Amino acid sequence: MRQDGCVSDPTRVLAVEPLAWAEADPDPTTLLAIKELSTDPEALTAKFAGRLRFGTAGLRAPRGVGPARMNRVTARVAARAIGRHLEALQIAQRGVIIGYDARPESDTYAMDSARLLTAMGITCWLIDGACPTPVVAWHLRERQAAAAIVVTASHNPVADSGYKVFGSDGTQIRPPADTQIEELMTFSRLPGDDDLAAVQEVNRIDLATAISSYVDAAIPDRKATESLDLQASWAYTPLCGVGGDTMERACSRAGITAPTRVESQFEPNGLFPGLPFPNPEEPGAMNEAYSVADEAGIDLVVANDPDADRLAVAMKTVDGWRQLSGDEVGLLLCDHQLSNTTGDNRLTASSVVSSQAVAALCARRGVEHIRTLTGFKWIMEPAVKKPEARWIFGYEEALGYSVNDHVLDKDGIAAAVTFMEMVASLRSKGLDPLTRLDELAFEIGLYVTSQVSARFEPQQIESCLEALRSAPPQDLDGSPIVDIKDWLNQPSPHNTNLLEFRSQGGSRVAIRPSGTEPKVKIYLEQFAQSPHDDLGSARIRCGEQLESLGLVALSWFRTES
Repeated sequence: MRQDGCVSDPTRVLAVEPLAWAEADPDPTTLLAIKELSTDPEALTAKFAGRLRFGTAGLRAPRGVGPARMNRVTARVAARAIGRHLEALQIAQRGVIIGYDARPESDTYAMDSARLLTAMGITCWLIDGACPTPVVAWHLRERQAAAAIVVTASHNPVADSGYKVFGSDGTQIRPPADTQIEELMTFSRLPGDDDLAAVQEVNRIDLATAISSYVDAAIPDRKATESLDLQASWAYTPLCGVGGDTMERACSRAGITAPTRVESQFEPNGLFPGLPFPNPEEPGAMNEAYSVADEAGIDLVVANDPDADRLAVAMKTVDGWRQLSGDEVGLLLCDHQLSNTTGDNRLTASSVVSSQAVAALCARRGVEHIRTLTGFKWIMEPAVKKPEARWIFGYEEALGYSVNDHVLDKDGIAAAVTFMEMVASLRSKGLDPLTRLDELAFEIGLYVTSQVSARFEPQQIESCLEALRSAPPQDLDGSPIVDIKDWLNQPSPHNTNLLEFRSQGGSRVAIRPSGTEPKVKIYLEQFAQSPHDDLGSARIRCGEQLESLGLVALSWFRTES
């Protein structure tokens, strides 16, 4: 099963008849594609036996023909289901905000969704141009709408599209809303052009106005009050995504020097030329930015992913460019937020697969911290479930950060501005992000993290996880295991297929099947008490321990059960 939104039906029963699909699909290439597939029953079944389901970030799949792919019909089916869901909740009258990224067909899917919902009698506001996901999430809260839809596949490969849904509380939908909408995504009568014919135009929000409104709310105006020197040189790339204009406006409001553009990647281009994987986590994704920075003599690079909800940071060192991990950026941002806020009711959160360093720092500073399931729909849940608290920070190791409660989702624009403010603060003290990480290691101990993954047959992954549950290992690379947590045993809906092991020697291993591919993902962490010798040597030792620990964890899946 793929949990990114594309699920194959093991019974191989067609979810919908191909010819019925062709009649409903306005794409003229669909009928031709189905005719070509008619000579290959196995391929035809593969296209029409599955269906999209909500994963950790909504619906996501390659564009293509059939109910298991993103296309105009599945977008309409999803929009109709969302409309029916809002009607059942009796909040449809509050309307829906719709936005989209710069990928091929995203604007078409968004317009189809807006027209269909409007035809159902539900007011829609379509942002008139490709824009960052945080901008859409902000307008949902600002207008107190019933829901928001963002047509985006974020940092997925160019062939993919997606459909992210936010609920009336401002966060990405969680159970039971996602499963309720799935149940309403029926293919018994497919919405065609006749269902949209009465609506040729929809309400629109001007793109420039939408961005300005978000920036004014989410970015503090520090030009008149900030005593720090915010003039720093940095290079920025939105990786051919939609973040560029919004980032520059945000910097202007915050009084931060506009970054040096990576011109070849600055304008939105959903074909992502030169970026087969437009994900700043992928090796090589930031190479062009490094070249621009080198040429300009700049030692700091910042990147957003294509829908601008994630943030990546790299620094030039004597050994070359060093990209900070998501856990390192998370610790730095959390430290900055804790140092610039006060109060006994402050609240932070991070995902279970993220580093424990943030929890340790919050405990030391006397601030509540909550560990959640993976995905920002869970990370932001405490922000809405505990209204008496003051939300100041949330993060996940996969480069997602929340630095305020104006947007109840990860926000790469606001996080970047906050990071640059932190850089200015550190420089005023003669520090930089890397030296501050060293200081934090002496304060709370050294936490070093890494990940490994490997492809296995889904059945092998499940059988090995079951074997680990029934007969867990006694040690982690020689260090006795002192705690095991099976997240399947947590109360619903806060349960998931994840195992967590901790050892006496400070090692932690968290294991879960990938939500998007037939692979197992293993998150590794090594803790060392505040080192009294050379910190660099301590990091090297922890890194060596993690490398050995990763091999041990992978061996659990390579052993026949």
